[in-house]
Amino acid sequence: MADFSLCRLKVFNTWDPVEDRNFWEAEIEVPDNYSLFDLHLYMQQIIDFDNDHLFGFFAGRNERHRKLIFSEDAGYPFDGGEYEKILLKDIYPLKGLKLYYVFDFGDKWVFEFQKSRKKARVEQCVQYPRIVSDNGVRLIQYYAGE
Repeated sequence: MADFSLCRLKVFNTWDPVEDRNFWEAEIEVPDNYSLFDLHLYMQQIIDFDNDHLFGFFAGRNERHRKLIFSEDAGYPFDGGEYEKILLKDIYPLKGLKLYYVFDFGDKWVFEFQKSRKKARVEQCVQYPRIVSDNGVRLIQYYAGE
């Protein structure tokens, strides 16, 4: 039996700095003992970015409303700082707020997470975290010549 529960999260980019539109989303399952830094690293993996910029997390009603800031300091690509200590199981439920992940404060990639109400069950012989589904166009961090 697994020593963790799962968080099923819908994640999508709220704005693409290059294309200026929403077009990618995924449903993921991650262990609830994942830290926000673990979530950052997993996001870098699934969106295939270079993990070469600062990042942060906050909660709010929308991306402009920062009701709950999890750290005053940004996380670094390979040093999550305070984000390494903040676990998903400790921040959910967010009571009407959504979790936001900001990567690259220059280009400002913003991703919104919505926790599913459907209970995810840990399955034997399944590797977590995992992508349950995704759709849309693959995000491109840098275009040729950048």
